[in-house]
Amino acid sequence: MNSTDGSIIGAGPPPPGITPNFVNPSESIAGRLILTAAIFPAFTVPIVILRLYTSGFIVRRWHADDYLIAVALIFAIANSVISGIQTENGAGLHIWDVPLPSFMRFMKLGSIGGSVTYNMGTVFIKTSILAFYVRFSPDNAFRITVFLTMFVAVGYSVANGFSFLYLCQPMEKFWDYTVPGHCIDSFNAYLASAALNVGTDIVILLLPIWMLWPLRVPTKKKILVTLILMAGGFVCAVSIVRLNAILLGTNETDFTWYYVINLIWNLCEMYTGIICACLPCLRAFAKHHFPNWGIFMDDGGNNTASLRSFSLPTALRLSRRGRNNNGQSEASKPSAVSTNWSYATRIDTSEEGERDPSVVVEETAQKGEDQ
Repeated sequence: MNSTDGSIIGAGPPPPGITPNFVNPSESIAGRLILTAAIFPAFTVPIVILRLYTSGFIVRRWHADDYLIAVALIFAIANSVISGIQTENGAGLHIWDVPLPSFMRFMKLGSIGGSVTYNMGTVFIKTSILAFYVRFSPDNAFRITVFLTMFVAVGYSVANGFSFLYLCQPMEKFWDYTVPGHCIDSFNAYLASAALNVGTDIVILLLPIWMLWPLRVPTKKKILVTLILMAGGFVCAVSIVRLNAILLGTNETDFTWYYVINLIWNLCEMYTGIICACLPCLRAFAKHHFPNWGIFMDDGGNNTASLRSFSLPTALRLSRRGRNNNGQSEASKPSAVSTNWSYATRIDTSEEGERDPSVVVEETAQKGEDQ
């Protein structure tokens, strides 16, 4: 059925020479969105399960960042479901092939459900990564920077996620153009939010360099650990691509067609962020189940009985501790703590059970100092 009989009103006018087709549109990219919304959860859910398993049964301690990433996954899956529903209301079709009632449902679902799940998903990912970082450093300047970044991320994410409450008056005008009222410039608001999103991603990417640079460990080991911890910030590349997609679609009137690109990059950003946030936490899992892999062996090439993890607070405290009266660094005293990097990151689950690994190492170091 087309619109020439006047029985159906399209969401937008067709180009010259094009007849709208509301029943069997000739072109659609909805399949790309459905495929993205289905494939990413299939890869991401097992990775999050492995992280939670590692924290609960290998490290034997769940931290705030574990809970936060689990909540982020829930929002990401909800966004996938909403994206799939959007294809039933015109997403992926040319706007002239979308009936006006379907377009209104598309706008309403995207502005409420899509906006809330995307923004809340990304902010829980960022706060999980930042909470992961803050466990590792006693440095006040570093911790203040982490919390400030967290504050900025929460601020713009909440403001953008619930923008449907204030962008238009009355609220219904945001998705129903026939309702009398007025709206503020939503595009600039979204653009500012996307820019802040990229900015916080870059900060998250660079924070591990600041945190690990003072450590007195072999340079090769320091670079390796820094790169692993920086995995959580690699999503900034996806954020930049998404920002570019928003800019390219600024003047596009075929909204339901071109907006699919933005929806796809939204999903890519969320799931990539979750995967990257989990990677540093999976080293203990790999060390526990694959102890003979070369990358999980100590500097001497021998496997050790203890598990390795990124429990760095002790290593950082010891590396920053002042020198004793003889000019020798306390962190380097043989009786206090081994200078081997693996010692500073040891988790002995067989003997300490539920206890915090960093506390175990700190107490071991303290006993050596008292001798």
